[in-house]
Amino acid sequence: MSLSIKEVVNAQIMPQAMAARRRDLSMIAIFTPEIGSAFTDDTTRYVIVSSAQDVANLFGTKSEAHKAALSLFSVRPTPKRALISRWAKAKQEIPATANALKGSTISAGINAFKAVTDGAMMLNVGGKDVLLSGLNFSTAIDFSDISGVLQKALPENSNLSVIWDATGHRAIIQAQSAGAYPATKLGYVADPNTGTYVGNMLKLQDGQASIVIGKSAVTVEQELPSEALHKLQNVYQDWYGVYFADAITDEQLDDMHTWIAAADMKVGAYTALRDELLDWNNDNILKKQCDKSSGRLMVEYNKTGDDHAAVSLLGISLSTNWNAQNSAKTVKFKQQTAVRSDDRITLSDAEKCRRLGVNFYTDYDGVSMIAEGVMLGGVFIDETVGIDAFLDACQKQAFTTLQANPTKIPQTDKGQAMLIGALTVIGNEFVRNGFLAGGLWRGNDIGELTYGDRLDEGFYFYSDSYDLQSLADRESRKAMPIMCAIKLAGAIHSVDLLIQFNR
Repeated sequence: MSLSIKEVVNAQIMPQAMAARRRDLSMIAIFTPEIGSAFTDDTTRYVIVSSAQDVANLFGTKSEAHKAALSLFSVRPTPKRALISRWAKAKQEIPATANALKGSTISAGINAFKAVTDGAMMLNVGGKDVLLSGLNFSTAIDFSDISGVLQKALPENSNLSVIWDATGHRAIIQAQSAGAYPATKLGYVADPNTGTYVGNMLKLQDGQASIVIGKSAVTVEQELPSEALHKLQNVYQDWYGVYFADAITDEQLDDMHTWIAAADMKVGAYTALRDELLDWNNDNILKKQCDKSSGRLMVEYNKTGDDHAAVSLLGISLSTNWNAQNSAKTVKFKQQTAVRSDDRITLSDAEKCRRLGVNFYTDYDGVSMIAEGVMLGGVFIDETVGIDAFLDACQKQAFTTLQANPTKIPQTDKGQAMLIGALTVIGNEFVRNGFLAGGLWRGNDIGELTYGDRLDEGFYFYSDSYDLQSLADRESRKAMPIMCAIKLAGAIHSVDLLIQFNR
């Protein structure tokens, strides 16, 4: 036996750390009080959907959740996915569900079943094996007849039914009485080693079928919007936009906005349908929210019957791909394909909206567009979302630099330069996508950057030397604070044309 080459050259692959994933700022959570087929228990808080059709399948085509989803998924570029989240606006009575064994889609044709005259399979009912034998499918015309043969083979008083699901093209064995009854708890079918085994054809065996455990009726207590938001955040954090697909009271709007303003990077949207919401007085709920100056709530005024116009505005606002070149955009001028343009908005209405920071969708000389692309209070939507994206990218980049280094980032000026070098990648990325640009710095002095200096790169990261660090911070292994100056590229929303002429 020869000696191993490892005695001379010992080659090893070093483990590669995973980079921290950035937050998905395009993910919108639509809250609905509707139960549909998604919230049939008291624990499910959300479902993820990728189209309005997904929502229709869960809640029906006439549901408010589906109407909101139609408005959301109509925007271009279309969101890849969204959340539909539970909101118990009123006390919800969730009915009991039955024990069931649900097969997957049957691939065999009816003729394959008609060839079986001595079918058999072992079904586990209440922890006991029940033999279903003598299954003769030769006279079956369609798959409902197959279910009928299975039904006749079940023992009398078994309290079980065999249902043919035409939509899913599958067989379902289900308890006739809903509730958590151990006697009708079902398991997978198995080969009884007699007759012709049909469990695999019916897709009812392990690996093909799904076991549903029956549950008793439960009650979900009424929730405030903030409670629904809090409960979703506890179980799932990768979402950014908030919209309630139901009429909410002024108190509920205030409750929602208060939670969003205090949360870690969230924005919300609200459709204003009443004329009095544009009044500049302290009794107006929008005036009260405007005075909070959170820059986190976008409102769209609509008088055309589009109750969910604001979720379309939210979708447009959050559809930016920050990794792409020249992808940063302003929300003003954009079109809402699922919202009717309102040519009845007067100049007086427009001025009221602008004063509060309320958006509206109307036409300018026949061209439909959103105006003004602002959060309630007047902060531009693209600035709020862009700064959130920049902050999240910097945070994840710094974390990945620390965590992914196979050794360490030293607590020295050289180590600090490594961190700043990693953050510079993010700065360049946001210059490339058009959110940042060079210009004059008119902020406080940072490092060598002073008021009036030219910030050519559009960003500047600075840190003091570790020679100035306190002993307590050094012993705690803290880095020196990194300060960042960024110059927003902004967007042109209006222009004056001065024309001179001569004869």
